[in-house]
Formats: sequence, C-alpha cells, structure tokens
Amino acid sequence: MPRDITLYQAAKKAQQAEIICLMIECYPNKMSDDELSSLAALLRELAGNAAAWLIEEQNIRDMC
Repeated sequence: MPRDITLYQAAKKAQQAEIICLMIECYPNKMSDDELSSLAALLRELAGNAAAWLIEEQNIRDMC
C-alpha cells in the first residue's frame, strides 16, 4: 500500500502541531471558543496524519 505522505511531510505536520500546542499554552485566555475549536480540528488532523505515518512505518519495520 503506497504511503499518503512522506517522512518529511510527517515531520512537518508534527512540527506544526507542536507550534499550535505552544500557541494554546502561551495564549490560553486570548482566544475565542471558535478559534480554539478551529485550532483543535487542525491539531487533530496534523497529529493524526503524522501518527498514521509513524504507525505504518513501525508496521513495515516489524515485518522485516
């Protein structure tokens, strides 16, 4: 099964997720509920894609 994203893309998505977490941590009371909801959805997508890549990579390595 071909991969949906590359290692570089997975790393970039993980980095973007980290930056979003840092923003939420540094500015917890300065964001509206809508902004936090949007960031949570984006964070879920970014982290999910990176995690899926890592899980697939681990499965490939376990098969070798």
